[in-house]
Amino acid sequence: MVKIFFNDRLLALSGNWTEGAADVNAIMRKVTKKSDIATLVTAFLETAQWRALYLISDPLPALLEEVKKMFTCVEAAGGMVRKPSGEVLMIYRNNRWDLPKGHREANESLEETALREVEEECGIGGLQLLERITATYHIYCDNENTVLKRTEWYAMNYTGTATPAPQTIEGITQAEWKPLSELPAILPTVYCSIYEVFCAAGINGERSTENG
Repeated sequence: MVKIFFNDRLLALSGNWTEGAADVNAIMRKVTKKSDIATLVTAFLETAQWRALYLISDPLPALLEEVKKMFTCVEAAGGMVRKPSGEVLMIYRNNRWDLPKGHREANESLEETALREVEEECGIGGLQLLERITATYHIYCDNENTVLKRTEWYAMNYTGTATPAPQTIEGITQAEWKPLSELPAILPTVYCSIYEVFCAAGINGERSTENG
């Protein structure tokens, strides 16, 4: 299944009916022809009451490619940085705790993007790149364009002693190490896509249906 978030709502692309069965918010529709995709996705974007729309089609990669044709697609990368003690580096922007990330630049690998963005947004270097965690998708509006952003996420390690410094020019007001004991209070409030990253990294927390 591919999860695409629009604010705190979910557009899920699935190859079968069972994946959405446990979602109490699910509206499930089987795609029988390509024209169905644009009609249903447009309805989802315009109908705030639709908390979760599941499009069912096989093969799944073909469905994703058709959905991508409706948007301006961009690539980004970010990192979940942890100290040996387990603390996680987080930023505070737009009234929510978040993870550092940003757009891929020309001739840059996604791994390079992830390292650069963490260094720029949090003001620390000497990061050790570890394994890929997951990829997330989310939709947002940029002037007259509706953008579909795919973000690749990587685990990173930090053993230095520098104090993080938020990149205020990017609207970041805080950059802090968060101990695991604080995460149960934070995770229910983060963006849905960020919550997916924590889950993929094996850090889970309770999340209300209000936040997706």
